[in-house]
Amino acid sequence: MQLFRSGIKSNKIVTLAGVVLATAYLVPELIDSAHNVSFSSYGESRALFAKRTPASSQTREQSDQFDMASLDTALSQVDYQLQDIRNGQPVPRFYVEQVPVDIADVTDVDQRKKAFIKIVLPLILSTNEKILDRRERLSTLLQDNTGFDNLRATDRKWLDEMAIRYREETTDLEQLLLKVDEVPVPLALAQAVEESGWGTSRFAREGNALFGQRVWSAGKGIVPDERADDETHEVKAFNSIADSIAAYVHNLNSHAAYAEFREIRARRHTGPKLTYDTAPLVDTLHVYSEKGQEYVDNLRSLIEINQFDDFEDANLAPERLAANRP
Repeated sequence: MQLFRSGIKSNKIVTLAGVVLATAYLVPELIDSAHNVSFSSYGESRALFAKRTPASSQTREQSDQFDMASLDTALSQVDYQLQDIRNGQPVPRFYVEQVPVDIADVTDVDQRKKAFIKIVLPLILSTNEKILDRRERLSTLLQDNTGFDNLRATDRKWLDEMAIRYREETTDLEQLLLKVDEVPVPLALAQAVEESGWGTSRFAREGNALFGQRVWSAGKGIVPDERADDETHEVKAFNSIADSIAAYVHNLNSHAAYAEFREIRARRHTGPKLTYDTAPLVDTLHVYSEKGQEYVDNLRSLIEINQFDDFEDANLAPERLAANRP
């Protein structure tokens, strides 16, 4: 099973206990429909050792489990220190496919937090990187102002695909541009922590579900232990952490519930400095969880206590391989 790859120092393959830990791969981007992805959240954390469950009704047994020992060995192959990142150094392209199955067993809280951030941070940045590539192309088409019918056939086809993806009209490129934008790193980190309990939740460990997104199709996720008899929702499971993050970002970028979030986010492009003011964005996310204002307060505390704002301007190290994105 492919669990880890890094594109920093070299292209060599590192083997650990028979598990392929480094190689070039490309995780297909997940596009969730409005039916399957909800803006609600559901949190549950339990200190259990469990195998990961894929996003299907049939459980897939895995002989090779990615655990904290595997993560530590993989990290030893790269120069990846969070303090260096806080001081402005680039983030290694260190990509882990799944949450370590025994992360909940780590008793050292600081160690567990650092491990979780090191896993999630590069994947958030990679997701944003791909979205900004789309935004740049969309901005170029908008600036050309030639009209949809006068665009090249390849551009028209691409715009049609973007309109379907983001649930917008191809005739309104400015509205589409509101949706094709990155999610600030401090906010994404805080929500991943709040929803997954620093990766220790059952949903994170069994299904790489970091953001508590729900589905109502039986067998497409993990049934919450405390779900009422008259409820049918499940917590959506993912084949990789990258898929979970991509679905979360797409949810914020496309769902009608987050229109205010997107409008406030757009202000960063009108000021003298391209920067986020994360606090107003956090305030809009009372709709993300049934906890409402309590959820917003929790996110604020997580950002402040863990100094997630230090990662606001973080960037990935230069890309060396064409397929070096999750």
